[in-house]
Amino acid sequence: MARAIDGWLAPAPRRSAADVVVGAWDRLASDAYVSDVVGRSWTGVPAVHANHNYLVTGSRDVYWIDWLRDRYFPGGEVGDVLSLGCGNGHVDRTFAARGFVMRSLCGLDISPAATQRAEELSKTVPLAPVVRYAAADLNRATLPSGAYDFIYFYQSLHHIEALERVLDGCRKALRPGGRLLVNEYVGPSRFQWTPEQERLANQQLATLPEALRQDASPGGVKVAIHRPTVAEMIATDPSEAVRSGEIEAALRDRFVVKAQWNWGGTVNFLVFQEIAGNFDPANADHNVHVDRLIADENRWIADGTLPSDFKMYLLE
Repeated sequence: MARAIDGWLAPAPRRSAADVVVGAWDRLASDAYVSDVVGRSWTGVPAVHANHNYLVTGSRDVYWIDWLRDRYFPGGEVGDVLSLGCGNGHVDRTFAARGFVMRSLCGLDISPAATQRAEELSKTVPLAPVVRYAAADLNRATLPSGAYDFIYFYQSLHHIEALERVLDGCRKALRPGGRLLVNEYVGPSRFQWTPEQERLANQQLATLPEALRQDASPGGVKVAIHRPTVAEMIATDPSEAVRSGEIEAALRDRFVVKAQWNWGGTVNFLVFQEIAGNFDPANADHNVHVDRLIADENRWIADGTLPSDFKMYLLE
C-alpha cells in the first residue's frame, strides 16, 4: 500500500478532484485528527525537529523560527503578512508566539472548516491588530498587488498545481523589499521516489526491531516501503505532491534566493512515516536507532548520494 505525507493512501470512492482535496484538508479543523497525524508523521519524532534546527541554525537547541527571526527580521517586525495554505493557523500562531510582530495577517486555505477553526483560535492568542482568514483555492485566487511584506508557504505549496500562476501572484503581491518564505516538500512529484531512495529507505527500515515497526495506520508490522503509483496518488488526493519536483525551478525563475536550507526527509520521511509513535524519546535504545537513521541521511545528502526532499527558502 502506498503512503502519503498526510496519511495512508487508500482506495477512495469516486468524487470530484475538488471534493477530494477539500475533504482531505477539512480534517485539519479537527484537533483530534491533527494530533493523530502528528503522532504518526515522521515529523512527530522530536529528533527530526532537532535535526531541522541543526540543518538551519547549526545547533539542535536553537529553534529555527527564532533564528530566522533574529537573523532576517530585526525586532521581529514583518509588517503585513499573507499565510498561504494556512490550514488551522498553527504556523501563524507559532510565528506570533515566537516574536514575529505582524501589522496584519491574512490566511488563505482551500478548506472552509480549517479556516473557520483558524479564525476561532485567532481570538485566543494575540496574532495581529487585523486578522482575516478565508477559504480560497490558491490555484485560482487573485492576490492584491503590493499588499504584503511577508508571504509564506509551510508544507502547502506542494499541493499547488498552478505553480506558475500562484508564484507570479506572490511576486506581484510582495512590496519592494518583501520576503517569501517557503518550507516545503520538493521531492519527486506524486512521490515517484527514485530506486536508490527506495532502496536505502528499505535498507534502513530492515535495521529496526519489529517492536519499532508496528504500523499505526493499517496495523501489523511495516515490512517494506513501496513507491505508490500515480493512479493511487490521484485517487487519494490529486493535489498531493502534484508538481513538487518542479517547485525549486519555479521559485528560482521568479525570485532571488537569499538563503536555502536542505533539511532532509529523503529517507527519514519514508522510514518513520506511520511508525513514528513507536519511538519513545525517553528510551535510550530507541534514541540510538533514531540518531543513526538521521545521521545516515544527513551524510548521504551531504556527500551527494541523495538530494534533500525537504528544503526551506527565503526569497525576495
